[in-house]
Amino acid sequence: MRRSGKGKLPSFLPECIIAILACVIFLSMGSFESGAGSLLHVRGMASMINDVPLNIVEDDTLNLTISALDEGKIVSYSSQGYRYGPSIIENEDGSYDVWFSAPGNNSTEWDYITYRHVDPEGNWSKEKVVLKPTPSSDDRCSVCDPGVIYFDGYYYLAYTSTKDYRLKGMNNSAFVARSKNPDGPFEKWNGKGWGGKPKAFITYEDDPHGWGIGEVSFVLLEKDLYIYYTYFDTTGGYTALARTKISENWPAQVEKRDVVVGRTTQDSFDVFYADDYKLFMAFTVENRMSEASELALYVSQNGLDFERSDSTQRLIEDYAHNMGVAKDKSGHQKGEKDFLVGYAYGKRWGRWNAKFQHLSINKNPSYKVIFGG
Repeated sequence: MRRSGKGKLPSFLPECIIAILACVIFLSMGSFESGAGSLLHVRGMASMINDVPLNIVEDDTLNLTISALDEGKIVSYSSQGYRYGPSIIENEDGSYDVWFSAPGNNSTEWDYITYRHVDPEGNWSKEKVVLKPTPSSDDRCSVCDPGVIYFDGYYYLAYTSTKDYRLKGMNNSAFVARSKNPDGPFEKWNGKGWGGKPKAFITYEDDPHGWGIGEVSFVLLEKDLYIYYTYFDTTGGYTALARTKISENWPAQVEKRDVVVGRTTQDSFDVFYADDYKLFMAFTVENRMSEASELALYVSQNGLDFERSDSTQRLIEDYAHNMGVAKDKSGHQKGEKDFLVGYAYGKRWGRWNAKFQHLSINKNPSYKVIFGG
């Protein structure tokens, strides 16, 4: 069910109204003089009856809000099973490369990863299976939750998997494969190089009854590869960050794993670097798989300490989960543009539509008062 209407008012609106009324009353008790630049000088009672200038200037603090720009397009229906967790690369010509989690063989292989290309006119190509589990290996059960980045001539596709059939989707670790083409063929990381039976590059080593590690999202800054992933044991979970320098065998060098944000109702994070803001930004679904699901934006200056900025329910489907954000091949994007997101939704487990729609991040001006000359 799609929500309609204007959505809820921002939580900060009552405080803003009170502050504006206070400023109006305060400033009305003094006289105004034009100052240099964009400053407004106020004298009289409003300047503390001390002839001290009062300057109102634009605050450098970013006040970012998000909004859906359209109702979106369903690109896969629940009758096809499901397509979720898209990883989306936006190319320079305006086309997109998209990878999905999709149903496997309905028995020993739970999930496959499929690929579709979207041309600049918005036409979607036929779907192609590009990655499957390797029998009798550490990813024998499933390949899902794609996260893709491109550098040094290869598309690197991270995925979630487990070899544990007994626990039905628990005890996962993060794996990676690479290809010179977006639609494969892919060769998997084997612990020492590429090809053959796969080995995890971030391994879950705690209680096997926990969900584990997976849902990778990449960002490349110069030679530094930021690797965001989900961690869940039996007591709770969080989004984490691992890092490495890019090289031929970079999965062997992954180190320094830090907690980014604790997980409550949030889904997995899809992170990008906003070049125009010089900020890391992450989108996620909050209240996932419920009637209250909404898309939320988090921001960070250093890629580690993320703070929640805003969320929206307007035009977002109920029971949404596992979203992806379009970014360039290095995991970058511009904040001040319209961009594409995709997510799955549906009330019935495993019967989910996949929708794509355009969002915008809006920079709203804010102001602060400075006493002095």
